Amino acid sequence: MKEIIKIAWKNVWRNKKRSITVVIAVILGISAGVFAGGLLQGWVNQRINLVIYTENGHIKLYNPDFLNNEEINNYIPNREAIRRFLEKDTAVKAFSERIKLVAMGTTSRGSASLMLQGINVENEKKVSQIYTYIIKGNYFEDAMSYPVVISDKTAEQLRIKNYMLTTEILDSLKNTGIPASVIDTLKSIENIRFESENKIKKEISTMLTEKEIANYGSVILQISEQYRLRSKIVFTFTDKQGELINQTYKVCGIYKTSNMMYDQANAFVLQSDLSAIAGLNEDEFHETGILLNENTNEKNVQISIKKAFPELSVLTWKELSPDASLVSEYMNIYSFIFVGIIMFALAFGIINTMLMAILERTKELGMLMAIGMNRKKVFSMIMIETVFLTIVGAIAGMAAGWLLIQITGKTGLNFSSVGEGFEAVGWAAIVYPTIDAFFFFGIILLVIVTGILSSIIPARKALNLNPVEAIRMDN
Repeated sequence: MKEIIKIAWKNVWRNKKRSITVVIAVILGISAGVFAGGLLQGWVNQRINLVIYTENGHIKLYNPDFLNNEEINNYIPNREAIRRFLEKDTAVKAFSERIKLVAMGTTSRGSASLMLQGINVENEKKVSQIYTYIIKGNYFEDAMSYPVVISDKTAEQLRIKNYMLTTEILDSLKNTGIPASVIDTLKSIENIRFESENKIKKEISTMLTEKEIANYGSVILQISEQYRLRSKIVFTFTDKQGELINQTYKVCGIYKTSNMMYDQANAFVLQSDLSAIAGLNEDEFHETGILLNENTNEKNVQISIKKAFPELSVLTWKELSPDASLVSEYMNIYSFIFVGIIMFALAFGIINTMLMAILERTKELGMLMAIGMNRKKVFSMIMIETVFLTIVGAIAGMAAGWLLIQITGKTGLNFSSVGEGFEAVGWAAIVYPTIDAFFFFGIILLVIVTGILSSIIPARKALNLNPVEAIRMDN
């Protein structure tokens, strides 16, 4: 068998140009497949991290009635017993209790329906990273009465966010590489306030050329964003007695995650403020978010909590965000399907190359069979040649794909031009590709299978040769 392997390796490089062409094709295909897999993996990881460490935690506890009807009186029972249980559970890293009220937020310029979440700031920081997404203001750090943290999307709806090119901003544009001619053109709207992004876009489109908008439009929009912190928002909601309550809050911070649906639905206030206004007692909450220690099976923790408190609804992040769960479970399958399609296309080129090699070596193969090489050895030689041809390109392709992932994994890939579409369904606009070793093992297996399958037709062609006729035909 060793001799067959040596002969097969030499045969691969007998026609170097042809072999190198196939190897390069395999390198390009595999590197594209690896990079696409890394891109998908990075996207999914970012989505899962956002779901667990910002939106839901690993597990959430509810009163079952609250899930059916988000009424203020459907709070979690046995709060003290639950708290003691969670504090003793070594799998639980941290937990945070929240009040959740459906409210209508109103300003003089707009309104928005929101889920008002009353939180304990210190506990919430241990469970949710929402405080790391603050883009303006702060996360309840200012000493003001009735502070609220709202999202960038909510700020747009309530007209707390607007757009204005001040004199200072126009001066700062000189350091961004924007031509002086463009800056001079924009001075005609200097210090004019626009209530929405669409309005300033419409105005700029009448002033600049399409090329200028394509090159500098996103920078101009980003730098012209203005937030009116400390703006007053009147929240209207129902208290424990069923009475409508109006309470004025002041904006202390603006946050923005990569999930627009989550952002436009949630606002955060201090738990002590909200419970006092709504008439709730200290032990009345609607939700408990739980963060588990690393490498903990949330299913086991879910079962133990259900067993201790059968009256609760205990939901894991996979049940709360089935879309992220589904993608995480099938992500590798999607990646391998993509690589499989690439290999299927490459297989035709490999088959063609091997058939050409068989035709060129008709006399040689006839001589080998005439002096006693059996058909099994001939088949093995052709198959090993084909596998060598694919695996050389695959190894180089995996190395190139891995290197590309290492580079872009640090710098990120910016899809901001279509970012709004991604964020509308909860996916990040800036992606950091990543890959794991398991994916490479899968690709190697797929490459070997492709090589073996691609060798069948050329090998059958070789086996069908009559040794005597092959020698005569070649002469």
